[in-house]
Amino acid sequence: MGGKLERDLHHSLPVLAVALFVAVSVGAIVSISSVFAIDIVFPTLLLLLAVAVAQRRLWYYALWLAIFGLAIWSYGFNNVNVPLFRPFPLVDGLVLLSLISGLSNWSVFLRNAIIRLLLAFLLMLTVVVLFRLTVDRPEFGIVAARDALFALELWVMLPAIAAGYAMGERKFNLYLMWLFCMATVWFLLYPWRELLYAISPIVGIQRPVQLFAFTTAGFLSVPVFFWFLWNQRRVVGSFGASAALLILLMVQSRGAYLAMLGSVIALLPLWFRNVKQWAKIVAVCVVICVVVGTVVAVVADSITGRLGAPVGLNVAIAQLRTLLGEEGPGAGSLEHRLTAWPAVIEQVLSDHLGPFFGVGLGPDLFEGFELGPDIPVRKPHNDFLEIWGRLGVVGLVPWLGILAILGWEAFKGAWRSPRHGWILALQITLWVTSASQPAMGFAYTTVLWAGLTGLWIGAQLRERESISARGHG
Repeated sequence: MGGKLERDLHHSLPVLAVALFVAVSVGAIVSISSVFAIDIVFPTLLLLLAVAVAQRRLWYYALWLAIFGLAIWSYGFNNVNVPLFRPFPLVDGLVLLSLISGLSNWSVFLRNAIIRLLLAFLLMLTVVVLFRLTVDRPEFGIVAARDALFALELWVMLPAIAAGYAMGERKFNLYLMWLFCMATVWFLLYPWRELLYAISPIVGIQRPVQLFAFTTAGFLSVPVFFWFLWNQRRVVGSFGASAALLILLMVQSRGAYLAMLGSVIALLPLWFRNVKQWAKIVAVCVVICVVVGTVVAVVADSITGRLGAPVGLNVAIAQLRTLLGEEGPGAGSLEHRLTAWPAVIEQVLSDHLGPFFGVGLGPDLFEGFELGPDIPVRKPHNDFLEIWGRLGVVGLVPWLGILAILGWEAFKGAWRSPRHGWILALQITLWVTSASQPAMGFAYTTVLWAGLTGLWIGAQLRERESISARGHG
């Protein structure tokens, strides 16, 4: 099933590298002069599009461009606009393009029971969202459409499964190495973020924002840590895992620290099933702690993290202690959540159909909180609560079904081999993030999580078929 597609994708990595280089150049040129954009950028993009169409790989390039762009530039790439009759995010255009142009590639997997079940939940969720959008858009306009985008973005997992199957596990890990190494190097520039913001091209859909961003640093660093821990040789693996841990300290995110703790607790029983695995974990972790501890001891006073506090383990501990009611960095944001969440429940229950069908797409569910003038947040920073609040039980159940299926597949993979521990860590990170942030409200979490998980599932399907074929050979 994947032989021809695998041959088609064999030389894709250099093309992807060129596409990324062009993307960077596009941003720089557009920020300098719109004339250059017309004379150079548009013809270049049309040429790349023509090459992709000629090679029948448009869906594949669209998928990887979305994943690379979101992993590295996160919120900025999320805000790149396609100038249609209405503002439309480039990322969602890439997802739609990959889904439609790759239909013949991913539809062949529907004979697999797991894929059929995923499709069933996706269809159920999409029907609910489209119904609510039809009802709510006349009143709330583009804001309602903005709340509905996550349902479209979740569909990225289907072309991702086809792409993962076509590559197989070895090539998928090669692509992951490029992705995680590029993202890690970018995240390590975090101490110089103000300088990068100053030279960044400006993009924006609803308001101007910098293209250069680091918003995915906390979300990606947890699975990246475990991937480097088990999928690379000792030197590269130790360096990559150390860098991921250092990045976690810099982002100063309570949710990321909880995700890391949850991942360690979940994976330890799976890893310590034999002495060799236990010994390797201890040895590598000692090296990582020494490296990170040395770096922090030398430069911590000169580096400030996201909250403006010096980078260090003591700040992370202080943030976690705010969960126990103590004062510390980020305590105010937690208090506001704890106040807003009961208000959302009351708002939903005040409508007699609210618990079943929600209050709709568009309404403010965060007590009017604003980041600035005319920048309402609207989202209660809890996806479980928000999806129930906007779509009711009929929308929450299929979304939970998708989480359960992907989580179970990831657990089975981590049980088979510690090499797959990173994918379970990715699921745990998504769960924690969804419980404390609007993860489904942004493509840089939704598409990354669904896309990477779909790629991994596809690669595992290919691996299982290969093992089965060798067993019957």
